[in-house]
Amino acid sequence: MTATLRAFGWLAAFALTVTFAQGAAAEEQQKGKVGAKPVETGVVIRGVTLAGPVGNPGTSTGKTCDFSGEPVDPSGRLEGASVNCRPNGNQANTTPGLPARFNAYCMINAPVKSARLIQAARPENANHCDLSGITPKDATGQFGGAVWR
Repeated sequence: MTATLRAFGWLAAFALTVTFAQGAAAEEQQKGKVGAKPVETGVVIRGVTLAGPVGNPGTSTGKTCDFSGEPVDPSGRLEGASVNCRPNGNQANTTPGLPARFNAYCMINAPVKSARLIQAARPENANHCDLSGITPKDATGQFGGAVWR
């Protein structure tokens, strides 16, 4: 019986150690996102790929930048939708890096209401940002109509 209790004690101690280690790792991973300074100035650009003939740059496409296909958390809010942004940025210095597959885009001014917008640069796009904490419907409504690139 003593051997059984001792084995159980070691197993419980090991399980607790693993649980604490996993919690610390998850917390460190979140710090990278949570600790990033939110972008609250400049423009926010969402790229979109539209079929059909491309219109003149800057003219309305008649379409919106839809966020309905983006991953959401259990409460139905976006979990890091891709956009381009930069603090104090404008259209000219924020569009670079937007992938070439996007032939149109929607642009609004930061901050995005009811959302978190953080810089999340990628090797191919220094202006990449993550948009989170807002419903896809609200994001689509705020970003409004797309214009041709």
